[in-house]
Amino acid sequence: MGFRIHFSLILTLLVISSASLFPGESLKANLIIVGPGDPIYTYWGHIGISIENTESGEDLFYDFGNFSFYSDNFYKDFALGRMMYLGLATPTDRFISYSMTEDRTLTVYPLNLGHEELIELDETLRWWVRPENREYLYDYFLNNCATIIRDILDDITDGQLKAFSENDPYISFRHYARTGSDPSFFAELLLDYLLGSDLDKPINGWDLMFLPQAVADYVESFKYIDKDGKTRILADKGIVLKSSSRPPVPDEPRTLWPTMLLIGIIAGLLWRLSSSPGKKTTKIAAGISRALIILSIGIPGLVLGFLTTFTDHASAYRNINLWPTFPTVLIGLIVLFIPFRKKELLLSWIWTVNLTGLIFAVFLRISGIYIQDAYAFWALLTPLTLAASRPGLWFEEWLRKHYPGLGKFRQLP
Repeated sequence: MGFRIHFSLILTLLVISSASLFPGESLKANLIIVGPGDPIYTYWGHIGISIENTESGEDLFYDFGNFSFYSDNFYKDFALGRMMYLGLATPTDRFISYSMTEDRTLTVYPLNLGHEELIELDETLRWWVRPENREYLYDYFLNNCATIIRDILDDITDGQLKAFSENDPYISFRHYARTGSDPSFFAELLLDYLLGSDLDKPINGWDLMFLPQAVADYVESFKYIDKDGKTRILADKGIVLKSSSRPPVPDEPRTLWPTMLLIGIIAGLLWRLSSSPGKKTTKIAAGISRALIILSIGIPGLVLGFLTTFTDHASAYRNINLWPTFPTVLIGLIVLFIPFRKKELLLSWIWTVNLTGLIFAVFLRISGIYIQDAYAFWALLTPLTLAASRPGLWFEEWLRKHYPGLGKFRQLP
């Protein structure tokens, strides 16, 4: 009888110990991708990893794109480029249920990981969401919700993911930032203006994984050798839980320069034709239109100057768009509404600063010192600065002299 009791006890201990010897057998992992949404910060999608423990029944979704508009100093930190984001764990079913209520594509990619890799992944994700570890300094391209997942997957595959992807050539961060912002013309235009020349450098597949979908595309085709020496494909084919009605992300950004050129020509003509209004109401309209033109150039220049000088928004650094939109043009607002004889001449010299900046920006690009794609803004600013600057005023005088019937043009004082 005693032998049977001891044998049963030993057998029970063996069963318990065998379960603890292979804890990875009770774990399942999935890469979850959520497609673009309506708010601008969701244009590029979202990513996370779910870990299910079949023994305990725990199923948690880990992601790193969490912030709150209501957190202390959020807007100040955002303006200064010092945004702290959070890694959080939430019940997977809750996250999926919420995502299913949105018009966003939801795809699950089962991860093929060995026992040791699953354990390491589980431990790594749990470490990331501890209160003392979960905050990190966000960067749009280098340290975001997708790059952290990428880095974790690379770590558990002993650097094989980076080796697999870093030799694949892609266009640039600017290119993919713009294609992602396709839902909004204004958002794409704003990004194109604010992103500096470093974002035009060619990138590789590793860099491209700042996009959630790029991470999914790579893990579907990535073969690695696990710690047991077995070759695996990191992820199975994605299972689409919900498809969005949104159009797909385009391969190419929209062509901005024709629209910008048209706006620049209209603004330039409006500036010159409003130089000598007759009636009082016309003078008011001319003053307002000129003030709006000045503001539309000076305020973006002021913002860009602030970003490149006083903030940690590294993606805005080395930006040649600053030169033709130099905020000194805002001085024209003061000149515009002070009545004096040589107002038009002074305004033209103020605009000449921006024309000089445009010429300097073109030189920087042609010389190869900067490689920034700024053609759309040159299309806007060339006709405007030529018309509003000293050359435009000289041309007006020439027209008045040779074609005196053009009474709309103002005679130089």
